[in-house]
Amino acid sequence: MAKSSSAAAPGSKKRKSKSGALTHEEVKSLGYELLSSRAHLNHAPVLLALLSPSAPLNLALEALISLQSFFEPLLPSIPSSSAATAAAGGASSDPELVFGSWLRQRFDEFVAALVELSVSPHSDDAIRDVALDAFMNFVKLGKDGRFHSAIYHKFLHAVVHAPDSIDLLLELLGSKYFKYADVCYFTYTSLDKITNSLSSETTGSNKDGSQNGDDGSEDRVVVCIRNIYNILVHIPTLDFQKESKFDMWSTVGLSSKGEKGFPEGSSATNINKKLKVKFTKAWLAFLKQPLPLDVYKEVLATIHQNVIPSLSNPAILCDFLTRSYDIGGVISVMALSGIFILMTQHSLEYPKFYEKLYALLTPAVFMAKHRSVFLQLLDACLKSSYVPAYLAASFAKRLSRLTLSVPPAGALIIIALIHNLLRRHPSINFLVHREIAQDDTNMSGEASQPKKIGADPFNNEETDPEKSGAMRSSLWEIDTLRHHYTPAVSRFVASLENDLTVRAKTTEMKITDFSSGSYATVFQDEVRRRIKQVPLAFYRTTPSSLFQESDFPGWTFGYQSNVVAQASLEGNESRTVETSKGSPAKRSRVETCPTSFSVTVTACVVYCRVPEQTLLLLPTFPERTPRHSRLTMEVTLHFWGIFCCLCSYALSKNVSARPDEVSIGALFTFNSTIGRVAKVAISAAVNDINDDPSILPGTKLVVQMQDSNCSGFVGIVQALQFMEKDTVAIVGPQSSVLAHIISHVANELQVPMMSFAATDPTLSSLQFPFFVRTTHSDHFQMASVADLVDYYGWKQVTAIFIDDDYGRSGISSLGDELAKRRSKILYKAAIRPGARKSEIVDLLVKVAMMESRVIILHANPDIGLTVFSLARNLGMTSSGYVWIATDWLGSFLDSSQHLDIGLLSTMQGVLTLRQHTENTRRKSMLASKWSTLMKRDNVDRRFLINSYGLYAYDTVWIIAHALDAFFTRGGNISFSIDPKLHEVVGGGLQLEAMTVFDGGRLLLERIRQVNFTGATGHVKFDSDGNLIRPSYDIVNIVGSGLRIIGYWSNYSGLSTATPETLYLKPANHSRENKKLYPAIWPGETTTRPRGWVFPNNGNEIRIGVPNRASYRQFVSAEKTEMVRGLCVDVFVAAINLLQYPVPYKFIPFGNGSENPSYAELINKILTNDFDAAIGDITIVTNRTRVVDFTQPYVESGLMVLTSVKRHSSSGWAFLQPFTISMWCVTGLFFLIIGTVVWMLEHRINDDFRGPPAKQIITVFWFSFSTLFFAHREDTRGTLGRFVIIIWLFVVLIVQSSYTASLTSILTVQQLSSPVTGIDSLVASDDPIGFQVGSFAENYLMRELGVPSSRLRALGSPEEYKQALELGPSKGGVAAIVDERPYVELFLTQHSKFAVVGSEFTKSGWGFAFPRDSPLAVDLSTSILALSENGDLQRIHDKWLASDVTSMSQSKEVDLDLESEQLQVYSFSGLFFICGVACLIALAIHAGILVRKFYEHSSSSSSAVSSERAALPTDGGSSGRSKLQAFLSFADRREIDTRRTAKNKAAALAGGEDHYVSGGSATSSNSVGTSASC
Repeated sequence: MAKSSSAAAPGSKKRKSKSGALTHEEVKSLGYELLSSRAHLNHAPVLLALLSPSAPLNLALEALISLQSFFEPLLPSIPSSSAATAAAGGASSDPELVFGSWLRQRFDEFVAALVELSVSPHSDDAIRDVALDAFMNFVKLGKDGRFHSAIYHKFLHAVVHAPDSIDLLLELLGSKYFKYADVCYFTYTSLDKITNSLSSETTGSNKDGSQNGDDGSEDRVVVCIRNIYNILVHIPTLDFQKESKFDMWSTVGLSSKGEKGFPEGSSATNINKKLKVKFTKAWLAFLKQPLPLDVYKEVLATIHQNVIPSLSNPAILCDFLTRSYDIGGVISVMALSGIFILMTQHSLEYPKFYEKLYALLTPAVFMAKHRSVFLQLLDACLKSSYVPAYLAASFAKRLSRLTLSVPPAGALIIIALIHNLLRRHPSINFLVHREIAQDDTNMSGEASQPKKIGADPFNNEETDPEKSGAMRSSLWEIDTLRHHYTPAVSRFVASLENDLTVRAKTTEMKITDFSSGSYATVFQDEVRRRIKQVPLAFYRTTPSSLFQESDFPGWTFGYQSNVVAQASLEGNESRTVETSKGSPAKRSRVETCPTSFSVTVTACVVYCRVPEQTLLLLPTFPERTPRHSRLTMEVTLHFWGIFCCLCSYALSKNVSARPDEVSIGALFTFNSTIGRVAKVAISAAVNDINDDPSILPGTKLVVQMQDSNCSGFVGIVQALQFMEKDTVAIVGPQSSVLAHIISHVANELQVPMMSFAATDPTLSSLQFPFFVRTTHSDHFQMASVADLVDYYGWKQVTAIFIDDDYGRSGISSLGDELAKRRSKILYKAAIRPGARKSEIVDLLVKVAMMESRVIILHANPDIGLTVFSLARNLGMTSSGYVWIATDWLGSFLDSSQHLDIGLLSTMQGVLTLRQHTENTRRKSMLASKWSTLMKRDNVDRRFLINSYGLYAYDTVWIIAHALDAFFTRGGNISFSIDPKLHEVVGGGLQLEAMTVFDGGRLLLERIRQVNFTGATGHVKFDSDGNLIRPSYDIVNIVGSGLRIIGYWSNYSGLSTATPETLYLKPANHSRENKKLYPAIWPGETTTRPRGWVFPNNGNEIRIGVPNRASYRQFVSAEKTEMVRGLCVDVFVAAINLLQYPVPYKFIPFGNGSENPSYAELINKILTNDFDAAIGDITIVTNRTRVVDFTQPYVESGLMVLTSVKRHSSSGWAFLQPFTISMWCVTGLFFLIIGTVVWMLEHRINDDFRGPPAKQIITVFWFSFSTLFFAHREDTRGTLGRFVIIIWLFVVLIVQSSYTASLTSILTVQQLSSPVTGIDSLVASDDPIGFQVGSFAENYLMRELGVPSSRLRALGSPEEYKQALELGPSKGGVAAIVDERPYVELFLTQHSKFAVVGSEFTKSGWGFAFPRDSPLAVDLSTSILALSENGDLQRIHDKWLASDVTSMSQSKEVDLDLESEQLQVYSFSGLFFICGVACLIALAIHAGILVRKFYEHSSSSSSAVSSERAALPTDGGSSGRSKLQAFLSFADRREIDTRRTAKNKAAALAGGEDHYVSGGSATSSNSVGTSASC
């Protein structure tokens, strides 16, 4: 390989020698040959030589691409640097090792060239981009897909040590590669190593530099530090809390050593931890370096946002930040942000923090670049109520002194800061007004002299706030600002005159509104201020006439107002001609001579329109005018007068033909959101109608539009002008306020007034029949808003509205609709029309202090948009708030061609309504030609059509259809004089010109009957005069656009389906049918806001707690007003589970000597003495009608407690398990079964055969022996066995039942009481006890009808015991009716009593709150959580377990002693029966035995007598022998006795001669028998 390499050199020289340099084709050829075969490997060094920033761009790009294509496939086979060095050093003869070593060297050269191309500032942008991509590909591929951290470290080392700017390279890295987690990870790792090595280099260079005096190394270190900082800030800040998945550049991920532990799909938590650790190490290593001042400032300016949130342990920055804070000056100001975060969020304790902060207050701070952040932090640091008074006073005084030397913008900020300090710390308000008594003298010294008034005891040079003397000073500097040269400062200082100690009436100043102020902002604000009165530069007189007499010689000008002008010509009197204000020539009413047309007009009356008056021109002739000219003019005027009379007479006739032209008026504000769209829409509708031959054929519809210019007065005047003309209908007005006024005129003159925008629900057709609303009333809109509130479960809302008829009536309707859904308006915030921003801010501050966070905004666009802008500044559009705007916002956004992002940012998450219109053909056509219509009307400002524009379009069509029907049915347009106006004639108002439209009522009827499909859909009026099918779109403002989340219709309520589809189905208003798509709420959350918070007015919730005298384990109050008990612990535990703080205060209720009345405790909530009540309050029906309860935390119910007697078992207890009938039936069945079995077995079984007596005994024995399964008789028949099996099963059941019942009788205590339950107690006349204050008293009297005379109030367990022991006969009670918790606790202490009957009511204990209180709902959720996690049971055991355990143990001992030890008396009856049976059996047996003995003795008397004759007798032995004989007889078997008797009888029958032998035989036989027995 070495030879080939050397051989290639001449070839390359030969190739270059021809042209002096390689061409692009030659480079491409080299690259192709290099890729094609190993034989051309020596082309690689040639191509590598072309990779330099100074090489031609095309050649370098071609060489780079060729080399990249060459090395990428060989990456797996390229050995490591150590292996290549070992192979080269060992002079190995293995060709592959040599090739590998050579390949490694060339690859390192290629990587170095790529790094140089990427880092060098002389590189072209194109070659830099390609080189960086090629290098990062090598990093990505690495070996086996691992991140090649080694070459990446070399690359970063070169970047850090680059002497020139690396901004372009960092832009590429940031946009392309820093978005990958593994690239960031290894970047942090390398920067950590590079920075640490830089520290060692710095240390070494400092030692060398001190000796050599060389500063070059310091410059290099500064450059490296800047580069490191630039790299760190170009890495995007990763949100470690939100990132759930990280993108990786390499296939393995964060592993660089081949581990498989962190692939791309590895746990995000592990990646988070690793990234945080590397991020922290890199930044800590960087911050340990000697940072240049500019870098130092930039780090401090951004460290609190970009560094601290991402550190694994932010507290480790405390040394750096405290060191920076101690430097002073601007560095300290900039370090304050980080210090503040560490102190507030990471528990950093900084000694003498406020002294340092106090020292930073210098005039230079108010001119610093970062003063805005510093001043905001200064305000936040002084916000705590724990700041001592001397410290707050020192800061206030220091700031006050600074006002004398800071710019005007700084003075404004200081006033705001002092305002907040005085409001937060009422103890320093004496600084505002301090008086020094005149007789205050200095008593120390030789002579008593008055104090020197005017000397300020405050020492501004003192660095310790405690020693500054501010507590003895005053804010006199603020008073001097009243005369400040800047008006803004002198006005703003007046805010400190308010009583800032009353926090409810004042609000804190927002420092962000002032912190960025400067001379420019103060000047701009002052320039923009509206000046109420502008002085005039000159004065002029008001002109008395339109023209001067010199302008028209021969003519006389005079002003006439509603007067009759008479002119006479040559003695002939003319008739009077009434002047009118701009009367059109088409007018059908002209007063003429009633006789004939012979009347001639002798004067030409010319009218000129001028504002507010009519100019009457009367011709006169100069005296020098020739007579023939005068005569000619007189004749001309005569003919002209006759012509006018004829025209007037023709027009006065009511002809049935359609007129050529019909005039209607339109009155609205042109320059408004609705008016701009309506103007174009009305013009389009008139043109479409006139172009349509099917509507108003032969008649042209003309509309005259007037601009009311948002002025009620101008609108009234213009409406009256319409009434003076031949106007058959008026489109408008736009304003509901104006509609209220003009509707009276329309009713009087019978001119239909059709408004497409006046939505006030009080404009009803009953009061104003000629007012026709051609849009939907706000009554329906407020119903949709109320449905929205009810759908999301909110109970209270705050209404912000404009204080006019439109706003007040709409909110009143909203209140009615909310009341139907058990909700209400908590606070009504009215904004006066034309309110200033300061007024709106004050109003919003009041709203923010209210409990409700659901805000309904019902206003016009001007005020509404201002409210949103100011609300955002006040933080009222953040998470937790709900804003619902009525359709004013929807129409404004719809008409905006390009939505302003800045404007939309103020209303993110807002819900708004939009009147729903169907997608009709006419709507589509109107929208498609909208741009053309605006161009035709010369509209300068571009806008889109909204729903009000569509309704205005349809309004004109309604009039056209109504006029068409009016003319078709013979209607004529004619006017007549209103006689009522003649009564008020006079003055200059020309009231006679306003006439009544004779066909007004007929036209109104035709309007009410229209039925067609317009641009908005089906147009038809219902019986109440409203358009049918009112519906609205529910729009959610998200991002830069609008999103429909559902619809509301009066037909089916809320739905995600369009109203058109719902009209085809049956109406369904069920709650299950109400559906909306998820909304994005303020704060960019999809979680439904709670809708309320505790009002921010500093008041604590007053919670009434019953101070019980008995059963104090549940709730009680100590003398120190500290409450305790089970109920209190449950409430505190539930409050602690809430996600928001709840300030509360317990107030004991009751004197503690007796139980309070719980009914009075509930009434305290109704009278607003308490905000809530906790304790052992039972949830009963009459209480739930007036208050809301939480989820029950203790089960309860009424029980009957009474005294009982214990009964011990008797000697005949064994008979008690069965009744007499049961005993009889059982015995009878024994006999029946025995008889049945005998009948079945008699013929086949010898055991059931024999003599009758034996068979009877067998039946009895067999049947009763089955009771003990002891029968021995065998049953051989199938039927007999079947019967026996069934019978044995019955016997088993009977025997088991008997055994169980007898066991229970003998072992369980038997208690008895005359009271068996609530029914027997109520039926008796005995007294009944109840607990004082309990609802049991009312329940017994009202529900069970127990007279009050039978009820006894008992106040303690001792009274319970005494009353029950006495009983009703001795003045006590028969029983006590009380709740289960009390009864159970009572029984744990007194075992002589028991509960009889069952619990006859079911209820529980809960906490009481006012109706519709949202806190009750949240506490119910908390109580359920306590129950689920076991805390509720633990609280119960804490207070009641000890009593229950001790009582149960003692009770168990007594029960064991009494129930387990059975007495002899319990079984005496059985023993007696058994003994009697034995005696009777023995007596019978003895009698039978004696009888048989005597029979036996008589049979053997003959033998005995002969024996006596042969032997001598002895009397004593004879008696003993009889006894022995009897005993011997009794001991023999019955069969032996009978056999002996038979033998003797046979012997006697055999003869006398055999006596001796027979007797011997008998004796021997007897002996044998005896022996055998």
